Amino acid sequence: MLLRAQRQGIFRRVDVHCEPESWRSFTGLGGERRVLQPDLFASTTQPRYVDRWFIEVDLGTESLPTLLGKCAVYEAYRKTGIEQSGAGVFPLVIWQLPSQRRLDTLASAIARSANLLPELFRFTVPDDLVSVVTGGTT
Repeated sequence: MLLRAQRQGIFRRVDVHCEPESWRSFTGLGGERRVLQPDLFASTTQPRYVDRWFIEVDLGTESLPTLLGKCAVYEAYRKTGIEQSGAGVFPLVIWQLPSQRRLDTLASAIARSANLLPELFRFTVPDDLVSVVTGGTT
């Protein structure tokens, strides 16, 4: 969808990296090797800025605790500062979920979590991905 949006002129440029190129290795608090494994990493260029996104595509097969565990890995990676040192900012995480009900469930669980930064996450159903990436300006 992002590449189609580029062809339509919504973005000047879109770079997409699928797994495993989207993965990031880092050292955990206990010195253990950890790997953040987003489904996609994308950068979108518009006339005045470049946005960066980790994208998780949920097909509805994983449990809510599993999804929250993945969110915790994003938070752990964000706290390392690795991504920010290279790009200046940490990419937002987009969860693409198969239904509004599942989206609401995950968004609510993240908002209630004491260990996650809700501002780090965005949520969408498949048809609305471009709208989320553009901030609703399409």
